[in-house]
Amino acid sequence: MENQQLDLYLKRIQAEQPAENIGKLELLKKLHQLHPKNITFENIETFTGETPSLQLDAVFNKLVTRQRGGYCYEQNSLFKDVLETLGFTIKMHLARVVWGSKDGTGTARSHMMLTTDIDGVKYLVDVGFGSMTLTSPIILKSDIEQETPNGLFRLIKTEDFYTLEVLKDEWLPIYKFSLEEVEQSDLEMANWYIATGPGSMFNQFLMIIRVDEEARYALFNGTLNIRWNDGRKESSEITELDQLAFTLKTYFNLHHLSDELLEKVYGKLKEIKTHFSVTQ
Repeated sequence: MENQQLDLYLKRIQAEQPAENIGKLELLKKLHQLHPKNITFENIETFTGETPSLQLDAVFNKLVTRQRGGYCYEQNSLFKDVLETLGFTIKMHLARVVWGSKDGTGTARSHMMLTTDIDGVKYLVDVGFGSMTLTSPIILKSDIEQETPNGLFRLIKTEDFYTLEVLKDEWLPIYKFSLEEVEQSDLEMANWYIATGPGSMFNQFLMIIRVDEEARYALFNGTLNIRWNDGRKESSEITELDQLAFTLKTYFNLHHLSDELLEKVYGKLKEIKTHFSVTQ
């Protein structure tokens, strides 16, 4: 990443230029919180039948220049590029998602996450999980509770695998992973399947999520949920095109979607609602 691109990225996430004497962990924590606050997790492309490009120039153009969002491959690819430009050593991994699984079984290894090493301590770095996106790096050490700006997390280690968990009413697993590194070709394969696979929820359901210091905001198909950090919950239904446009701008910082794309998203949401109305 060129210096000019780094400047544009910092402006995009509303971050100041890093001070020369700032510690690497302090810098990582600051960027890790600001990135998901300002760059929304969204799967509009896969929902409308497109496969997102993972080429770095394309990812930068979409998430920074065009001020769109993206899902894990795009979010963490961009974050990796930024961190490497700032002098971090970053490794890429693929995790098996178990979030929401009733029987504890996971998906194929399809979630991209990162690790880094700072002064001999390893950290999990992940700005792209959607509903449970981390807002701080997590020390890669098992059985310790780790406070973040948006919840309490921990890692559980079993043999060669870690499981990331979050505390709700009880500890719930999010995903499990090993420290085996993956290459760009692995990401391309996973991205293609997630975007096009007949069993992938990413081309069947709309998922748009943002997190800030106060709450997690999530639009799943036509339902908007807000979960405040103090425990309050709000829910509302999106039934009109104007409502959809307003919601995307107000809660998800998506101010530059074309009318054509908005109508395409709204049209598919209407199809989904009709389908469920018939099949229920």
